[in-house]
Parts: sequence; structure tokens; C-alpha cells
Amino acid sequence: MSDDFFEQVAADKSQLGFDYQDLVCLEYLIDMKQGESVGLEVLDDVHHERIHGGKALIQVKHSVDETEAVTNRDLDLWKTLYNWSKALECISDDDIQLIFFTNKKKTIRKGLVEQLDQTTIKLTDIEEIISSIKADIDEKESIKEEGAAENPVRKYVDYVDSLTSEKKDRLFSKIVFIFSVTDIFDRLRSKIEYFSIDNNKSLDVVYQLIGVYRKKKYELIKGGNKLRIDFGTFRKEFQFDRVIKLFQDRKVDFSSYHGFKNINNINPKDGVFAKQLEDISIDSDDIVEYAMEYAATSMFIQKMISEGEFSTTEDEAVNEELYSSWRSLHKRNYNGQDVSNEQNHMTLARNCLYNLEDTNLVVSNSILAQPMVIGKGMELSDLRWIGWRKDWKKVYGGTK
Repeated sequence: MSDDFFEQVAADKSQLGFDYQDLVCLEYLIDMKQGESVGLEVLDDVHHERIHGGKALIQVKHSVDETEAVTNRDLDLWKTLYNWSKALECISDDDIQLIFFTNKKKTIRKGLVEQLDQTTIKLTDIEEIISSIKADIDEKESIKEEGAAENPVRKYVDYVDSLTSEKKDRLFSKIVFIFSVTDIFDRLRSKIEYFSIDNNKSLDVVYQLIGVYRKKKYELIKGGNKLRIDFGTFRKEFQFDRVIKLFQDRKVDFSSYHGFKNINNINPKDGVFAKQLEDISIDSDDIVEYAMEYAATSMFIQKMISEGEFSTTEDEAVNEELYSSWRSLHKRNYNGQDVSNEQNHMTLARNCLYNLEDTNLVVSNSILAQPMVIGKGMELSDLRWIGWRKDWKKVYGGTK
């Protein structure tokens, strides 16, 4: 298959906004079966490669005006017919559906839309309607004043009208309309509830999935990659399985952390966290131990995320929760204390560190292992979110 035409109609990199098209894509992703894939802005707005080998090209049209209808001379419709006719020249397989997915209403007027939205089309009737539309547009264009703007739909009507009957039949026989008047969030909620998610949680799940989808989509497009997502990628890299598990109240197993240490990836002399420990007279051997917990925690969490057992959202929540604990602890630790004496200041700073190590963090119904709390503390220290001395921000410049 040639990609030339599809490259021309693909979205520009700057178009990274989350809109109705993305919601439709997410709906198809949730419905996707093993062996299938869904693409965004590759073959069409959305495309669905099915398990039996067929394809669906989905053109998504959204209107904020709930009263708007798809008319017989709708510019979006005619532009889509033009694009699809071009696309069919590049696609060899006959097992394909062309879906016009819109939240607009269907026009009540007889004509092209009514004829196309039939189980079995009548090609001669459609050809007559197109010829009639073309003749009417041509007549109106002929009496326009010189320099007047041309009807924007004209070039698309002319092209479709010029197709052979064989090409018209191939085009029109594959078209399916989906007039999606029902709110798409209601449909997404219903699909999520199929995975044993309570009704009062389903909308939160949808929002969570949207957040992950937006982030992953941005990363892929920014990196110059096409958005073609297979079943496994959606379930793991887009964290669908993990988000569903999270809202099904399943526990995360942090117990395997203790065997997850790799000293080859540790450099205790590098990083802000090590310098902060040195500043409060932590022994060099202990700094190595802290570095090991830091590295092990980071690697372990990345492994869980890659396997779909944990999500970036949960990881961020751990950071925020530990930061909140540190902030409260740091204030209490230095409340009314004299830090003019450096030895006394370092003792207080070490107490701040040790007290944070004893913090109990509950994540996804499971208590975070204490070494992971230590590792996370080192990570936040390295990020300059937290520190141990009272004047740590002046020295290292806090980023939180």
C-alpha cells in the first residue's frame, strides 16, 4: 500500500490537543481484541485493523452545536468522500469499511445522506443526486460576479462526480454512518463498567485513561512516531490493565522489591542526594546503602510500570504523598529549635532523615516497603523537592 496520500492528510505535529477524535479513538481502543490495532491520523482520523484482516477507516466530525445536522451539501461530508475515493486508490484489499462518525444529527431532507445511509445502496439513484447537486452548483457559480469566492464544496463534488461507476460503487458500498448523538462519555463509562468497575468509579477511570492516553500520544507524536496501537501496547504501555486493576481495588505486591537490587547501576558519589547526606555527616558506607535503595526503588518501579502492575500516576502520587509527609515532619522537627550551633543543626537534620524513613505510605491498598520509602526519599532529595537541613533550599535551590 502506498502511504503518499495518507502522508498528505496526516495531522500536523502541532495538533496535539485532546478532542472528540481522541475520545473516539479511545472508544475503539477499549473495544479492541487481541490481534487487532487502532491508529490515529495514519490512514484516517482513526482506523481499526480487525482480527480477520479487514480495516475500518473512521472519519470523525464533531460539532459543539447540538442542533447541527449532516446535510446533503455538508462540506465535511464531501471532503471525506473525496479523501476516501483517493484512499481507495491506495488500498488493495476489498474488506474495508468507511465510517463517518459524527455527533451531528442526520438531515431530515431526502437526498444523498439518506441514500448513503442504507443497508443496500442504489447506485443509479446516488449518481443522479450527485449530478443534480453538481448542476445546481455550476449554475449558481456561473452567475456569480467576477472575483467572487467559489463554493468550497464544488471541487469535491466535481471530483466524486467524475469517478467511474465502478469506482463510485466501490466507494459508496463501503460507507457506514454513525450518528453518535449519545454523549461519548456515557458510552465510555458503559464500556469501562464491563470490566467490573462500579458505576460511581467508571467516570474516574475514563478520566485516568484520558490522562495516560494524552501523555503517551504526545510522546509518540513529538518523537515523530505514528500512532498505531496494538492490543498489547494499549494494555501495557497505555496502562489500561493497570488502571482497571487500580479501580478494582486489587493490591500491589511490593514484597518482591527486596530481591531487586543491582549495584552495577549505582554511583553514590554522583547526585544531589549524596551531597545532602554528606552535609549532615552521614557515613560514606551508609551513603552507599542509601544509593542502593534509591537505585533499586527506581528500577523496581520502572519494571512494574513496564509490566502493567503499576502506573506513572501512582508513582507520582507516591512522590506527592511522601513530599507532604516530609513537609509536615520538617516543620515540626525545626519548630523552636536553635540551629546556630552547627553540631546541633546536623543532629536535627539527621533526625529529619531518620523520621522520614519510618513514614508509612499506603499505595493501592498496600503498604510501601520501608526500603522503598528510603529510596523514594533519596529520589525526592535528588530532585531537590526535599532536604534535611533547615537551610537546604539556600544551598541546593528547591524545585518544588
